[in-house]
Amino acid sequence: MAISIALFATLQEPINQRLDQGPTWFGIQFSAVVIANVAFQVPIGRAADRFGRKPFLVWGLVLLAPAVLAQGLVTSPWTMLVARLVHGVSVAMVFAPALAVAGDLATEGESGTTLSVLTMAFGLGTAVGPLASGALFAYGFVVPFAVGAVLAIAALVLVATQVEETLDGAVSPTLLS
Repeated sequence: MAISIALFATLQEPINQRLDQGPTWFGIQFSAVVIANVAFQVPIGRAADRFGRKPFLVWGLVLLAPAVLAQGLVTSPWTMLVARLVHGVSVAMVFAPALAVAGDLATEGESGTTLSVLTMAFGLGTAVGPLASGALFAYGFVVPFAVGAVLAIAALVLVATQVEETLDGAVSPTLLS
């Protein structure tokens, strides 16, 4: 997830050229992921406390893959903004429940260690994203975004098959349990 957020950072010049836009539009689009995440993270966190963590993790990753790929395909500033907003919603759907899972799995006296592993992975993804997009851009504009989408699909498969619901009494659909 963090890699997909950070892919955008190093591509300002090609994005602005492709969309025939200036730096203000880029700044709005760049911020859109964080703004949507901030707007939706608390309500999603509350819902994850009621319905379970796994449904939000799964559906957030389902939404993440096309949102990231769309950023490599859009041709107007407005459609990029929409793709980035959807990307931010997907981030909120993954981030809050992922933190909750980490907290749920932490043993007594180990929550700091457990949560630090998750936030360290997020930080590493934020560092790898710009490096990856810079290198992958050499193969075409859409390639960094396509790779980000493939990584989201890989994460989806891992979460769907390897992550158990951690909330006792979750009211989640049996498909995602």
